[in-house]
Amino acid sequence: MDYAWIEVSQEVMRDVEIYSVSINSVHDDVAINIDNIPSTYNATVEDADGNIINSYKFGETINFRRSGDTFFRIIYSPALPNGPTAISGNLLPEDQYYVSSSESEELYFERLFYELNRSYFSNYTDLKKKINLPNRVDFGFIVNFNDKQIRAVNNIPDGLEVLSRSDRVESMRNSSKREYAELTVLVW
Repeated sequence: MDYAWIEVSQEVMRDVEIYSVSINSVHDDVAINIDNIPSTYNATVEDADGNIINSYKFGETINFRRSGDTFFRIIYSPALPNGPTAISGNLLPEDQYYVSSSESEELYFERLFYELNRSYFSNYTDLKKKINLPNRVDFGFIVNFNDKQIRAVNNIPDGLEVLSRSDRVESMRNSSKREYAELTVLVW
């Protein structure tokens, strides 16, 4: 059971790098560069209240409209989509912004749950091989968000014992908002 949980989690979790940034600039449309972010990572920006701000990562810079605010959280991950290209900010010199803290963590991603769901129903046999489950064991998963459910469970034959594990997991929604979801992994 734990093995199936770990394998499903590995399919839908990705690294996240979070930087808290204070900006001292007269410009509303800004671009800043934070060193050592992998080129495969995209970004999303939150204001001090946790509201998502339109942003666009181009090369090593993140472009966004700050609308007079001074404190932001920039979240980088390979699982994030890139924002609209219409945003192009003034590249700020390093003396006009300050990274006050940074942290790394792993989050579950709604987008990756949907991808796993598609794989589950389009090619279950290959997915089972990929996550290295024995032939005699079947699995499924259910994710309950506040407003929707993603369900990938094949028919379970009558009379079989079903083992499951459920837990609340912190997830990044497709809207880039963070939310807890209930993840259940089943094996039979």
